[in-house]
Amino acid sequence: MIKSNLNILYMGMHMPFVDILIFAVIAVFLIFRLKSILGRRDGFEQDTNAMSQQQPASAQAKIVPFQPQSHNGVGLDAVRNADRSFSDDQFKQGAASAFGMILTAFSEGDLATLRRLLGYDLYQDFSESIRLRNQDEEQLELTIHEISDVVLTDGEVSDNIASVTVKFTSVQTRTLKNKAGDILEDETETEISMQDIWVFERDVQLDDPNWKLVETRAGDDD
Repeated sequence: MIKSNLNILYMGMHMPFVDILIFAVIAVFLIFRLKSILGRRDGFEQDTNAMSQQQPASAQAKIVPFQPQSHNGVGLDAVRNADRSFSDDQFKQGAASAFGMILTAFSEGDLATLRRLLGYDLYQDFSESIRLRNQDEEQLELTIHEISDVVLTDGEVSDNIASVTVKFTSVQTRTLKNKAGDILEDETETEISMQDIWVFERDVQLDDPNWKLVETRAGDDD
């Protein structure tokens, strides 16, 4: 009985040691297995520092930061070169449409439309004129009967800002009235043929294809 108990005690003392030995063998096997999988080089890995040290100084010197191309030139050809989507016919159609919209908006005091179609400085001039007209409680009635001719007379590109000068020949009538409705100026008796020189601009680097009016002046009759 005593011997039997001793055998049981002996077995109980040695079982944990056997388990530890088995687990150790398994762990060693897994370590070597992982090393064979993860530690293998296939020839594509290179040390980053070694690569930078091997790169010739001349190659590093050739790396320059990207700078957008700056377009400059005089004439409509310069505008066409800077803006490959530019079309003379389409531009004339758009300019004629803008001519009517801007004059109508000015006569009606529509600042929202003018802000969208004019450059900043010219918008300030137009809005001040409208403010003074409203202050005097005057009303301007303007009618464009015909735009008989639209001619692109000049162009320029300076620091990627393209400008196109347009000569409009149109037939208009105008009437200026005071608050009571009395006519202060009347140009409705005869339709007047007028010539206007307008200059439009846009930044050719921007995705926005819209041109804005930046300058207006009276044209000289031929």
